[in-house]
Amino acid sequence: MRAVPVAKLSSTTPETALAPNFPSAYDHSVQFYTDDSALVETVSRFLGAALGAGESGIVIATRTHREALAIGFTALGLNVAALAQPGRLITLDAAETLTKFMLNGLPDSARFHAAVGDALRRAQKASLCEPPRVAAFGEMVALLWAEGNIEAALRLEQLWNELAVTFSFRLHCAYPLALFPQAGDGEAMLDICAQHSRAVPTESYTSLPSEDVRQQSILVLQQKALALETEIARRKAIQQRLQEREKELTDFLENTVIGMHWVDANGIILWANQAEMHLLGYERDEYIGHRIAEFHADPPVIEDILRRLASHEELHAYQARLRCKDGSIRFVRIDSNVYLQDGKFVHTRCFTVDITGQRQAEEARARLAAIVECSDDAIAAKDLNGIVTSWNAAAERMFGYKAEDMVGRPISLVIPPELQAEEGLILQKIRAGEKIDHFETTRITRGGERIEASLSISPIRDQRGNVVGAAKIIRNITEGKKLARALHVTEKLASVGRLAATVAHEINNPLEAVTNLVYLARTEVESGSAAAGHLEIAEQELNRVAHISRQTLGFYRDTTLPSRMNVSQVCDDLLFLYGRKLLSRGIKVCKQYGDCLEVDALEGEIRQAFSNLIVNAIDAMPAGGLLTFRGSPTHLWHNSGMPGIRMTIADTGTGIEPQHRTHLFEPFYTTKKDVGTGLGLWITHGIINKHGGKIQVRSQTTGSSRGTVFSVFLPLSVTRSLEQPANFNPDGESRVDAGSETGLNSPIAHRGE
Repeated sequence: MRAVPVAKLSSTTPETALAPNFPSAYDHSVQFYTDDSALVETVSRFLGAALGAGESGIVIATRTHREALAIGFTALGLNVAALAQPGRLITLDAAETLTKFMLNGLPDSARFHAAVGDALRRAQKASLCEPPRVAAFGEMVALLWAEGNIEAALRLEQLWNELAVTFSFRLHCAYPLALFPQAGDGEAMLDICAQHSRAVPTESYTSLPSEDVRQQSILVLQQKALALETEIARRKAIQQRLQEREKELTDFLENTVIGMHWVDANGIILWANQAEMHLLGYERDEYIGHRIAEFHADPPVIEDILRRLASHEELHAYQARLRCKDGSIRFVRIDSNVYLQDGKFVHTRCFTVDITGQRQAEEARARLAAIVECSDDAIAAKDLNGIVTSWNAAAERMFGYKAEDMVGRPISLVIPPELQAEEGLILQKIRAGEKIDHFETTRITRGGERIEASLSISPIRDQRGNVVGAAKIIRNITEGKKLARALHVTEKLASVGRLAATVAHEINNPLEAVTNLVYLARTEVESGSAAAGHLEIAEQELNRVAHISRQTLGFYRDTTLPSRMNVSQVCDDLLFLYGRKLLSRGIKVCKQYGDCLEVDALEGEIRQAFSNLIVNAIDAMPAGGLLTFRGSPTHLWHNSGMPGIRMTIADTGTGIEPQHRTHLFEPFYTTKKDVGTGLGLWITHGIINKHGGKIQVRSQTTGSSRGTVFSVFLPLSVTRSLEQPANFNPDGESRVDAGSETGLNSPIAHRGE
């Protein structure tokens, strides 16, 4: 590489780049030439004119050029010997002169001034001009440049310029153009020109007859230079791309992750890449140069491969077994064809893909599939979007969907509408790599049957450990749950029965006393007075309590017959009883029913049922609200148009959460942890069911229509045996609606059924 100049005169424009800062009388020119004769002619005229004018001359050149210049001077009529005698023409050898001042590869300033300065002093002394003048020619810089010592050549040019401060002389330098063959050498030529006051182009330019022709020549040269630069750039780019392409292909073959090898027509391995070496564990000298048959575990297989390739067949996904250095066997898939040159077999090109893991995984999957299909538990798999990817025979039996019906479809098909959010939570945990063990929930079959299920779900991971899906084991626990609930309810009912009988027995005597006292009090107050009305209501409530007490104790079977009763009056009495509580809670009451809503029923039990609903509504509105009673005659259209009345009780309270709605009429189920027994709605349901009626509920916990609506239908005539116990019947006619419409605008509050 060209060395960086020791010092470089600063320049800001192309014009000043050729004008270093030296005395104006100093002329330091440089000539670039292609032919020695042109150089000799130029230097001969330059020095010949100077010597003829009385100046002295100095020539520091090669022997060949010194001899040619001597001939040129003679041709100009100059006597070289006569000029040399007084010192007017000093001739020095360029290489020899360089040795006088070069130090460590660079010209030394002091030595240069001593050696060259001495020649200039002698020449000035012999000059015939006044003041003395000297013309010099030197090509020591050209010798340094030819040696590749660019830094020394430029430094020497600078030292000549420094001499111009002390001596008056004109200097002409010369460089063969052949020293600048590369496209990037133009910058080097500019570095040289920067140290000179003039630059002389090659003889092909200076020999042109006129300035116009020279300008045209410059234009042509500029175009050629541009074209040459473009072509050079294009070829460099092509060469660069070819080199990069070759490098990429070599790297691809050597370092691709797929094993590759070449085998000649005799079955000898010619070349193999790193992947193949790594696959089998051999060093290159243990593999390359050996017969390929040595590494095949099954001789008939490699014989078949070589035979088919010799016939120029192509092999695709050909499976074989290779023997590794450690003695293990690898299953591989081979793809191969033959490289032909002029129709002759050169070598085969073989790609070797390790499928050992794939074969083992296939065998493991086959064993696992057999286990899954024989399992009594439903087993399914799904991706991270909840799409089913497998569905075993037990799942088909449990849910009624065939595998072809479920695979490719969302698992949400077997999830009840109100539990759809569970799937998102399950997938979230699976994506996080978590397992879910024995998660109990409800699922739905193809026929709409709901089953209780226990789910165990595990993440499925790929070979890199990334979670790609989930495996799910589903166990039907419906029967077990039913048995457990029945046993639990039976135990609780037995305990409550024993407790209730004890309590009823203890309150029976004081209850009789209070009843008698109320009777006596009624005889002592005016008929029609407010007090008489209050005592009448009190007596009705005491009769209801006595009725409950007798039923609880089982003293006798209740043989009371239904009688005509006014439901409107019952509701008025109950609202009057709870008036103070309603007032203290800030609850407003809106009554929308007529005076004559009459049915045949057991008044005490109907009073108990509506009392329970009112208490629940009051508890749901601790901060106040609106309690609406609406009643009207109606028909139960889906049951042969049975006539009756419907009483709707709507509150604007907190509402009932969805997870509680399906359990409202179960015994001992309550959300009022501190004060609730869980028996009120169960008893209410039993009473309505006992009278052949129907109870429905809708509730909403958010929005402007938040609250709960209970709708009770009572037939005009009792259609069921009043001796039927008011126990919870899971298959009864009660209905819990999961809809969002509540309050006064609920469809339940308006429709006939």
